[in-house]
Amino acid sequence: MQSKAEHVLVDTSVWISAFRGKSSKIVDLTRKLLDEDRIVTCGPVILELRRGLRSRDRNRVLPLFDALIRLGFDENLWDSAGDLDASLRRKGITIPPMDILIAQVCLHHKVPLFTLGEHFRYVPGIKLFTAHE
Repeated sequence: MQSKAEHVLVDTSVWISAFRGKSSKIVDLTRKLLDEDRIVTCGPVILELRRGLRSRDRNRVLPLFDALIRLGFDENLWDSAGDLDASLRRKGITIPPMDILIAQVCLHHKVPLFTLGEHFRYVPGIKLFTAHE
């Protein structure tokens, strides 16, 4: 019996690339993950997308996110995210606060992250999604 493929949290950078059609590889891979019901999201990704969406794209894009599983977090996750950020900053690594939250959601839920953001590779323990998965 074949096990179901794991969920993947798709970062804002990938969504933007897919929506703009800048990379056929990103478009195809995102579509494949959607077709396989593997994509999950979280509050920080939704916030970033909603604040950047053009008015004319909102009715087309937002219903897609209503259909996705949204990974939640509690106050412990906020504390862990703060600790993660402090730990990275002590090493001279600065990551935007929203991306720290996204990384912590992935770590907490043990979900790989599909991102174009290079800075996520500095997050200890995070699993980054690759096209080979």
